[in-house]
Amino acid sequence: MNLDKLINMMNRSNQHKYLYHFTDEANFPSISAKGLISKERMRAEGWWPPLATGGNPLSHDLDTYRGIDPYVSLCMTRNHRMKFLAQKDGRLPNPRYLAIRPEVLKIEGTRIAFGVANANDVEILPVEEAILKLDVEVLYERTEWSDPTVQQRLQAAEKLEVLVPHTVPVELLAGVF
Repeated sequence: MNLDKLINMMNRSNQHKYLYHFTDEANFPSISAKGLISKERMRAEGWWPPLATGGNPLSHDLDTYRGIDPYVSLCMTRNHRMKFLAQKDGRLPNPRYLAIRPEVLKIEGTRIAFGVANANDVEILPVEEAILKLDVEVLYERTEWSDPTVQQRLQAAEKLEVLVPHTVPVELLAGVF
């Protein structure tokens, strides 16, 4: 499968037509004005941290250490564990998922992490290479999610992160969930 075929599959999917970014409603004004911005760029422009952030100080330090902070992190589904932890810990009092058009995958330098990107030993590949390893069936086709094997595959896919360098432009934002 190549990138165009993946984007077409996503656009036709009844499961997930978008990639997603979780954030808090408090951040909507800056996102509407500038798009989604990496932590590195927000620091350089003097407005880090934003009003509400999903990460904690340890995860922010790990992002810098592992070289993830120049990227905007996106999820493959609207069920990312880190969103629930941030909400539970009170870091995201009004969490929402932003829908991102799949064409974001065409931004040069975009990568896919096969797990939480700042964790040790997580494989991070350029999109073109990562596509060959994605479980597109469980993500974009109708599967029997009550089957324990399929559920395990889905849980693994929900941990993936798409890493977009620097900015996700406003025009690629498709909606809010």
